Amino acid sequence: MATPGPRHVDELEKTTPMEGPNATRQAGLVRIVQGLRRVDTGTYALRIRLAEKLGIGTIDINAMAFVGEVDGLTPKDLGKALNITTGSVTAMVDRLESKGFMVRKPNPTDRRSVLLHLSPEGTEAMQWANDHFAAAAGALLEDSSAESVVDIAEFLEGIGERLMAAATDPEDG
Repeated sequence: MATPGPRHVDELEKTTPMEGPNATRQAGLVRIVQGLRRVDTGTYALRIRLAEKLGIGTIDINAMAFVGEVDGLTPKDLGKALNITTGSVTAMVDRLESKGFMVRKPNPTDRRSVLLHLSPEGTEAMQWANDHFAAAAGALLEDSSAESVVDIAEFLEGIGERLMAAATDPEDG
């Protein structure tokens, strides 16, 4: 599937109206991007609510989300993912470990390093957000065919992979 290029979706909306299938495709693309923005905003709102429930900051929730996604992440890689210093990562992991949400374990391939894992309490906390995602998606997909659900899942996974790649692309300024 071709991407719209470097233009923003707002610019897509302002282009000269097209006719036929391309107009429908462009309108659909705009709706998809707007929907993804709404998902992003909703995700952020859920993370704020979860952080408040747990008595921690949203950056801590983001850290837990990354560690939950890549079990055994190094503190260095977590710092890169969150764009924070190693000192900030150490303080944050100390805080999350003291609250029982994260644990450090020795790195079997590098004895100078540790790997980060969610504790059972941390996993349970992140499950709260996952349950909300599942409920929202389940309600919308209730009458969908299995094939449609698989297509939607593959589409969203592809967007996620491309966004992660764009976020880590050293060539993109």
